Parts: sequence; structure tokens; C-alpha cells
Amino acid sequence: MKAKNILITGASGLLGRRILKSFNEVKAWKVTGTAHTRPAPELTQVDLADLEHLTDFLDKARPEIIIHSAAERRPDVSQRDPEGTQRLNVGTTAEIAAWAAEHDAFLVYISTDYVFDGTTPPYHVDSLPNPLNSYGESKRAGEVAVLSACEEYAILRVPILYGLAESLGESAVTAIAQSLLDAAGSTAVTVENWAVRHPTLTDDVADVLRQMVLYREEHPTFKGIFHWSGKEAMTKYEMALIFAEHLNFEKSRILPDNRPPAGAPRPKNSQLDTSSLTSIGIAKHTLFREALPRILQGEEAEKI
Repeated sequence: MKAKNILITGASGLLGRRILKSFNEVKAWKVTGTAHTRPAPELTQVDLADLEHLTDFLDKARPEIIIHSAAERRPDVSQRDPEGTQRLNVGTTAEIAAWAAEHDAFLVYISTDYVFDGTTPPYHVDSLPNPLNSYGESKRAGEVAVLSACEEYAILRVPILYGLAESLGESAVTAIAQSLLDAAGSTAVTVENWAVRHPTLTDDVADVLRQMVLYREEHPTFKGIFHWSGKEAMTKYEMALIFAEHLNFEKSRILPDNRPPAGAPRPKNSQLDTSSLTSIGIAKHTLFREALPRILQGEEAEKI
């Protein structure tokens, strides 16, 4: 039987908005999105950390598929507030996983490359997790909660994301562009050149998720851990040089900082191997340079 009732948590977020848009394009699906701190008329306001309220909501919504994208995703915030991060990233995930298992719902949990320590890339779906910071630890604990509760699940790990944003600061990638704009009157701006990232467009992740759900409709045994990522490896400094081309910012004024970034420890290179999806024909890649003109149309406030 093809599932038609789909729930997307965190549908007001950077990734969640694109998932909601992509899934709404499948007319046979009834798609519900939730939000908490950024409500919108098209979304259902739910405090996912209120587990009693969450369970009541799930009982009424009765989703057949849950895309759980809501999370505290900022490593430095997670490091400062581990308890709050645990409530949302672990407690909420465990509650959703338990409900999904009890009601035979297929749960898709969005995780992160930060479950790895970045010392031995590329990381495969069966590579041993070893998170370096509270954010990575909480997302790995969320994975374990899903694996412990559910038989019908998919865990999708993704790296640093960027996309159409309510403000450039919403993504750590487009925040680089904001730093160049803020430095317009300065002599130079210094950008981190230590960690190797694989910036990934949220539209691509949303499209891959839609492909995964459609694939499961035709292949009911489809489940497991999967990875998706952009193909291009670059540091934030290298991203800044590309942003500079679009912002008329002199590249000579951008200086590389070759030290590890301050704050929560980060993996140096947590490249994800995506062959578990590409081998079955699931893929969507947009090159970084190709995506930027659309992303940088002002502080692109594409509202839900």
C-alpha cells in the first residue's frame, strides 16, 4: 500500500521548508508540516520537546511516514546548552521513534556527518561513529534511539547545508557571504581555512528524501542508514573566494585562517560516501557556483 499521510517536523527550518515544498509537489500525498518558534499559517504549531503534547498530536495526525528534521543543529549552541539539545535531539527523537514503531509508521531521521570525528574520510554508512562535540553526540544518540525502537526506518546523514534562507545568517555557509558584506568598509576579512566541508544544497537533500519515499513505495523492504552530500570539497575560505565573485568583493582582502575554529570542536574532514543511494539511482547534485546566484538574491526571504 502506498503511504499518503506524511508528517515533516521542523518544517519552518532551513531544510524543513525545502522538504515541505518538495513533498507538496506529489499530489497523491497529504503532507503536514510542524513548527514551533517560527509558526506560519500553513504549518501546525507543536512544541516537540513537550512529549505529552507531541504524543497527542501524533495520535491525531496518524502519519504513515514521518520525516524528522527538527533539531538543534548549531554546534556552539549545543555545546553551551547540552540539556536543551538533549531534550530536542534525543528525547523528542526517542518519543517519535517509539510512536512510529507502535503505529507501523516509517520514520526518516535526519542526522549529520558530525557523528564522525573527521580523521579517516570518506565515511561509509557502516563506519564507526565517534562524535567530537555535544551536537554530534546528541545526533548519534538520536540515531541509537531510532535503531533501538524501529524496524522500519531510514537515517539520512547530511553535512553542512545551505539554501534559500530567511537571512544569510541562517546557514553557516551563507553566513560567510554576510561576513563579506559586513566587511565592505574594512581592509580585510579573515575566514577559517582548516576544516574541509562539502556544502550541500537543501533543495538537493529534499529531492533525495522525496526519491527515497517514492522508492520505498515500490520497494517496501527499503530501509537503513544512508548518506547524502555535495560533491565539492572546500574550506570556508575557499567558499568565501567564490562568494566574493558574486558580491564584487576583492579576493585579495580575504585572508585564510589555518587554525581550527574556536568553540565546539569540529571534525577536520567528515566526507560522506553516498554510494548506498547512488547505487539504486537516487541522486541530486547542484554545483556550488550554480546555486549561488539564486541563493544570493538579497536576503532571500522565500516565505512559506
